[in-house]
Amino acid sequence: MTRFTGRFEGVYVAIATPFAANGSLNLTHFEDHLEWLAKEKVHGFVPCGTTGEAPTLSRDEWMKVIAASVNVARKHNLKVIAGCGSNSTAQVVEMAKAAAEIGADGALVVTPYYNKPTARGILAHYRHIADNSPLPIVLYHVPGRTNVTMSAETITELLKHPNIVGIKEASANQSLWLALSKANNLREKSLMAGDDDAFVVIKSLGGSGIISATANVIPDLFVKMHELTDKGEMQAAWDLQRRALPVINAMFVETNPTPVKYALKLLRGYENVVRLPLVSVVEESENKIASALKETGYL
Repeated sequence: MTRFTGRFEGVYVAIATPFAANGSLNLTHFEDHLEWLAKEKVHGFVPCGTTGEAPTLSRDEWMKVIAASVNVARKHNLKVIAGCGSNSTAQVVEMAKAAAEIGADGALVVTPYYNKPTARGILAHYRHIADNSPLPIVLYHVPGRTNVTMSAETITELLKHPNIVGIKEASANQSLWLALSKANNLREKSLMAGDDDAFVVIKSLGGSGIISATANVIPDLFVKMHELTDKGEMQAAWDLQRRALPVINAMFVETNPTPVKYALKLLRGYENVVRLPLVSVVEESENKIASALKETGYL
């Protein structure tokens, strides 16, 4: 494997993991989904993250999902950033090594939840991982999930490490994004939107792309937004961001990825199955999801 050393750019999909009716991993639907996303011209896959229900996957399932992602990505010249999230520093290193062996291009590493380290602990955690990972590291900052918040100063310090190449920024904090865009050379490091409704904002600040849950459902709109912002056609990009908003909102009407799973049932015919402790969306949410897809022209 040739190690990827560039900047991650474009629309990366935080891939939902399809399960069969009995709850087992459905690799047939998974590969079908990846092929469809590739035809929609996304730029990469991010399996085994939040949207992929990574905490419920066994080690064997995690490896199979990463391998399937790499196999499809290679056919279409796409990149794979493997979810390597854990609140154990040593475990993240082992996951990054395993993902590298499978053929991934990068590792997405969420802040260490539950332990609640100080800023010094976060710095030590990520530096140890970056020093020992064969894959470039993309930080994942999502305080709403982890209850761990990084400051602009901590993130900027981490981005100085040559093996930390970017961040998925999902804090919904525009002041933080402004500070990061001011303090870092975004021609070298990847600032990627983690909030789907902030894609055009992040791109306008010099960001390189997005890691999106909603792109499982409407990938074409996100690809077009990326193309328009790259060409400087910001008004058209904002128009598309507004068009996508009903679906984006619907994808978070309940805990991600439960709305995504229902939307994929409607659009792709996949089983609407999530693993406990998540449960499928209620009927009221189903109606909101279907309504948003109809309003946006997808049903």
